[in-house]
Amino acid sequence: MQRVIRNLHSNVVAWIASIAAALFAFWLYFPKIHPGVGPVRFLDAIQYQINATVLGVSHPPGYPLYALLGKLISVVPFIGRYAPFGDNIAYRLGLLSAIAAALTVLVTCRIIYRLTQHVGAALVGALMLALAVGFWVQATYTELYPLYNLFVATNFLLLIAWIQTRKPLFYFLSVAVYAFSFHVNIPALMLLPAWLWAVLVTDHRMLTRPRNLLWTGLIVLAAVALYLYVPLRAFIMGPAAFCNYCPGNWRELPAFLTGAVWRDLNIVFGVEPRYWLQRWADSGYQLMLQFWPVGVILGGIGWWRLVRKQWRIGGMYTLALAATWFFVVGYNVVDWADFMTPVYTLFTPLIGVGFYEIWAWARGSADERMLQSETGWQKALRAVILIGLIVLPVGYFVAVHRNNDQIVAQFQQDNNGMINHWAARDLLTRMEPDAWLLTPPTGTNGFNQTWALRYVSWAEGLRPEMQVVYAPGIVTPGPEPGYVHWDDAQADLRNHPVYVVELADDRLQQYALWPIVRDDGWPVGWQIVGERTADGLDLWISAEQYAAIEEEIILP
Repeated sequence: MQRVIRNLHSNVVAWIASIAAALFAFWLYFPKIHPGVGPVRFLDAIQYQINATVLGVSHPPGYPLYALLGKLISVVPFIGRYAPFGDNIAYRLGLLSAIAAALTVLVTCRIIYRLTQHVGAALVGALMLALAVGFWVQATYTELYPLYNLFVATNFLLLIAWIQTRKPLFYFLSVAVYAFSFHVNIPALMLLPAWLWAVLVTDHRMLTRPRNLLWTGLIVLAAVALYLYVPLRAFIMGPAAFCNYCPGNWRELPAFLTGAVWRDLNIVFGVEPRYWLQRWADSGYQLMLQFWPVGVILGGIGWWRLVRKQWRIGGMYTLALAATWFFVVGYNVVDWADFMTPVYTLFTPLIGVGFYEIWAWARGSADERMLQSETGWQKALRAVILIGLIVLPVGYFVAVHRNNDQIVAQFQQDNNGMINHWAARDLLTRMEPDAWLLTPPTGTNGFNQTWALRYVSWAEGLRPEMQVVYAPGIVTPGPEPGYVHWDDAQADLRNHPVYVVELADDRLQQYALWPIVRDDGWPVGWQIVGERTADGLDLWISAEQYAAIEEEIILP
């Protein structure tokens, strides 16, 4: 009875520690949430914000669960009152990231406690994840990964609970969490070897006994059924106002759901093998940035302890880390480091276990005969290490907090806060009815800003009828009349008020532009007022209008 009471008391304390760690993490993230559209240099962020506005379809494979959750949080009352510059959907999705990241910290704390039964180790590991700068940055803006990391951590907590207790409920809950995680991030497929390992080495009958296999299949089918959202919005009831790489029929749907476009663009596993070693080294450096060398060393110790003493769980983490890390190493994009956060989420429990291993050794929990044979200096060393394990984490957390808080603040400053949101508002309120917006080539700041304009136009009802004219060769992320190809629009441009937000576009050399300037003198865009010809300027506006602005006209 005393043992039961003691275990119950310890579990209550562990829950309090987990909740405290999550609240601390949310306290870190909440003031840094990006307040408006963007950050503009993250095009995916604006895409998800547009999706939440119009219930559209993201780039392949569509991410239906994130779209629905985004729409849900966009209509929840009251939470918008905390937006520093007024309620908007973009801020709410940033808040969703902060909440998901804080909950991931809570779940991580629970994982470490289950592996060690030590509250201190669980708290140390959870706080190291909360303070990891890459994890922290993604918790402050619209991004899939904070929610995906929550799915990953929850799935592994359930698998660990099942391995330790053999209760079928934990297995079936794990099936559900893992299956639905594909709706947030398709690289969840990389975790399949780890999931199968956990099942087969614990109780293979969950996949071989017909009844269990039937229930497993039904749960997976329920998750797959949610992907019917894509054809529903793409071509059954659509296309939606926003539908990126939109499939037009059932024949095109498999390629969309399997991300064929990313294979065609040589993105997934697209890094050439000769660069793999360099990418492995760079990704190891990223891990060092998150946890410092001390955290990486603790993680190595924790991995070795799990492999030796809890081999089922150790094997599961080994396969998960190897596969997830390999995916990042092979991802052929410039911002590949942003995709490392699932690696951090998987690595953190190993840090907590490593901390516990050293703590247990310093406490003298080794063989009594060995302890009795220790010399005085060995006992003194053990005492010093024990004191260090109490004192040093506090100093570490203070130092990391100060350093990473400055990095996150700089990140927010570099991404302009509400400047792009306000610029979009300023330009949209100055646009004439039936306006057309000319999209510049990809790779320019203006290309991303046109997406911000599209978001604000729909989210705030400012010129929602605006058409976006896409540059040659670019697939439009929505149907007409909201989006139109350059080839189809070129002949009809002069019959509409046409605006641009980027001068780095060779097509503009044939036009005359009038700057649209805010009260502080900053141009938020330009209107095309005429076409340059060999004989002069073919005006698209009246001669009287042109005479009033002639001195302001620029010729790119």
